[in-house]
Amino acid sequence: MRVFFRVFFVIFLMNSPFILSQNKYGAFGAPSIRYTSISDQGALILGGKFGLVINKSIVLGGGFYGLASGVKTNFIDVPSGQHVMMNLNYGGLEIEYILFPGSIIHGSLEILLAGGGLYFAVSDKSVPHNSYSKYDLLVYEPSFNIEFNASNWLHIDGNVSYRIITSYDFVAYGISKEDLTGISVGLIFKLGSY
Repeated sequence: MRVFFRVFFVIFLMNSPFILSQNKYGAFGAPSIRYTSISDQGALILGGKFGLVINKSIVLGGGFYGLASGVKTNFIDVPSGQHVMMNLNYGGLEIEYILFPGSIIHGSLEILLAGGGLYFAVSDKSVPHNSYSKYDLLVYEPSFNIEFNASNWLHIDGNVSYRIITSYDFVAYGISKEDLTGISVGLIFKLGSY
């Protein structure tokens, strides 16, 4: 992981706006859908991001992502008889380096540095139930994208990422850090000109 950060930092500095004399800027907003496995259950993560593109190569922006549906734990809430459900969301700074931006199909390397929350609750809160905890998380998510420039205003990315969870070193309701860490695959639709 340290090697990834060092290579990314060197590439970023080589293309820094302070080094290049003629800077060109663009921007985009992008909805995102990802499929992942959490606690051995398939789950959809929906979200979105935005970015300022510098010299068609460096992207500085932010993103927010969350589970579209809760993940069922093995714990039963006694008063309601329901399974305790887990939900996860996170967001923060995204840095991306676009490889060969002039090509119609090209790649990019990206890192998300995020804060997030892990929440436990029952799905039907209208019946009597216990209250459950929530936990703060730090999330690092490096990813590789293959981007297709469909037009000047639409760029479609196929995405593979690896979600790394820190600051959560225990097990709550049967969910451990290892259950939350994992690979995601997805699509990103970048709307904007760069």
